[in-house]
Amino acid sequence: MNNIIETEKGTMIMSGGDPLEGCPENFNIANKWADTANIAKDKNHEPIWSFDCGFKLDFDGPILEVSSRFYPPKTHYGPKWDGTVSILLLGITISRDKFECNSLEELRSSVESHVKSIADKLAITNQL
Repeated sequence: MNNIIETEKGTMIMSGGDPLEGCPENFNIANKWADTANIAKDKNHEPIWSFDCGFKLDFDGPILEVSSRFYPPKTHYGPKWDGTVSILLLGITISRDKFECNSLEELRSSVESHVKSIADKLAITNQL
């Protein structure tokens, strides 16, 4: 069966076909390559290499990350919601901002506005 189909709208290549030189012979070889390629990577913060079915190769993962922690109003924390929002680039903190709000709704509004303003600066508004 031919796995390349030509149409007036373009060319489709269906799964399958015979492996050519450079294609891993099996998933043990493929996964060993990916493991080696990912040794120095922080898998929680960097894109990593992985093979999918048919030996399709992916390089997926986060570049930017939002990390936050807020403490509720309690006798041992204080009377307000307070905490920080950190923005990380490849696992390195590039921004850390403190928040102290009287209510949970005020905190939500302030934090979401803050994160949106960072997204606006990065020109990714309305794509989240």
